[in-house]
Amino acid sequence: MVWLPLYALVFIVLTLYWARAAALANGNHETWFSARHSLPGWMSAILIAGASLGGLAVLVVPQTLASNSFGMPALLQAGVLLALPGVVFFKRIWLIGQRLRLSSLSELLRVYYRSQFLAIVSALVAVLFAVCFAGLQIRALGSVAAGLSDGALPLEAVSLIFAFVLVGYVVIGGMRAIGYLGTIQSVLGIAALMGITVFAILSIGGIGVLNEGLQALGSDPATSALFAVSGVIQFTAGLGREAAAGHEGTVVANLSLAFALLGMQASPVILKVVLSTSSARAIAAGQTWVLAGAFGALVVLFAGALGAAGLVAPNLTVGPLLSAISPWFSAWAFVGASCAVMVLAGLSLFVAAEALVRTLYKPNFHRSLSTKGTVALARIAVVVLALVSVLMQALTPVTLSALAALALPLAFQLWVPLLGMTWVHWFTRSAVLAGMGFGIAGVLLTDVAGLAILSFLGLDLPWGRWPWTVHSAAWGMLANLSVTILVSLFTQRRSASPEAIDTRRFLGEFLAPSDGVQKLRSTAWSAVLAWFFLAVGPGLVFGNFAFGAADDVWITGIPSQWAWAMLFWILGLGVIWFLAYRMEMASPLAQAVPPHAPAPTLPPHEDDVRFVERARLRALVLTGAIGFGLAVLIALAFGNTGVPQ
Repeated sequence: MVWLPLYALVFIVLTLYWARAAALANGNHETWFSARHSLPGWMSAILIAGASLGGLAVLVVPQTLASNSFGMPALLQAGVLLALPGVVFFKRIWLIGQRLRLSSLSELLRVYYRSQFLAIVSALVAVLFAVCFAGLQIRALGSVAAGLSDGALPLEAVSLIFAFVLVGYVVIGGMRAIGYLGTIQSVLGIAALMGITVFAILSIGGIGVLNEGLQALGSDPATSALFAVSGVIQFTAGLGREAAAGHEGTVVANLSLAFALLGMQASPVILKVVLSTSSARAIAAGQTWVLAGAFGALVVLFAGALGAAGLVAPNLTVGPLLSAISPWFSAWAFVGASCAVMVLAGLSLFVAAEALVRTLYKPNFHRSLSTKGTVALARIAVVVLALVSVLMQALTPVTLSALAALALPLAFQLWVPLLGMTWVHWFTRSAVLAGMGFGIAGVLLTDVAGLAILSFLGLDLPWGRWPWTVHSAAWGMLANLSVTILVSLFTQRRSASPEAIDTRRFLGEFLAPSDGVQKLRSTAWSAVLAWFFLAVGPGLVFGNFAFGAADDVWITGIPSQWAWAMLFWILGLGVIWFLAYRMEMASPLAQAVPPHAPAPTLPPHEDDVRFVERARLRALVLTGAIGFGLAVLIALAFGNTGVPQ
């Protein structure tokens, strides 16, 4: 209780210092939302990697391996999986943002597709990340802090401290403070994970003893199945309804989990950083060497080793391990682990507040709100979102977990409108809207939160969470993409918005592929599909025995699936490099981007009866939908739905 408050105090002081420095650099409220689109490329690369993988590497991967062994090796490919959508989307999204002079995904979707629905979906995804996804990770850290302090620091107090720090620097410095502090927090998070992992390996007696412990578990018939993927698919009714034979880690479970991870880079949270970056020159290096390379190694090597140590000795998981080591080191490691989580938490709070105010409130309820008033209201929204997250962590942790599980699969559904915006231009507006609706329904019908809501409404479905061991992200995308393609075939004659037409023409001229790129397209497709097949798809079955079966001698001295993951992390890094540089999907740009010049039109007159009635009806429907959603969430949080969690 000496070192932990001391380190925390030092960190809070440094945080507020950098927040003040960011505020001074902003100058006024005009740059609070996007830092004048001036974040350096190297800073954005580290911030994106830290926000995407920080909490995952420190908390999720080690705990999953310690609990379930290597039945879900797709998690170890998180670095490559998260870099792939960055290579596919970031360069083109940045160009579109520069062309239309927009700084958030919600604004892009609203302008490009002329759709308030897509903007609302983007805003709600940001809220799920801010309140639930990051809040669940903060709650986990609160439990660790309570253990470190022998109960002197209750979970609720730790959550309040986190909220105070997050609200402080987000409200003061805006996007610039998030960039400054996110870079520092990411580095501290990396250092903490590496330090904790090294200490865990030393505590168990070294790598040799760790491998012997793993080999002993693999030789035990009761636990050997945990070191292998349990077949291609199991036609079960889903979690909570019917248990899978052995464990849930099938090939399709790993592949669909990989799809869910792909949703992170399509989320409004990460794309906000892309749209606030000064240039696209560092996208290729950031996704290849920072995310897939450095952070990918962090996951497959350090997070993997920490999880393996926790599997052999349960007292070497993050919480018990920090309680057993030197107080000064455990306090430093806890602050570093907290930084890894705060990168995403602070960024999510900022993006969610901006989306709620600029996407939902201002266009529908207060069009004349000034920029200064918009910033002030967004700051209030940051405080409210942080308080809601703290209350949910303390009062409704089950609901918090259920809603947090929706963040990634719903973000993955945004792939379809992003593909229509950047690559597949024959996706029509009506098709994308219909597909998004069906995709959201597919996610809700196969995950805990949606099943609980239906149970509250009196509908009891015959399946549980993730039927057939398929993640809800894949079920949603199956419905989303099928409907989008089908509807697009019948709506090709419908005209797109002027912004969409201009953007398509601009991208076609600005990013015209060279002859060398066109010749390599088939090679690129083959490389990506082959990597997916072998690294996170049906090829995972070969990983069960490629370097020795679980009950046999391991050629590499470590479980076969772990060695398989290391091999395909290296090959995946090569695939990302090939796409980013040779295929020029994320290659540096030097040209200036001219702004879109819309054709002159007469704005609708404020006194026009139909315009006023339409605006009032839209506001009424939106208010009713929000009220109904809040009522359902309150019933879900405090009522008994009867749905197994």
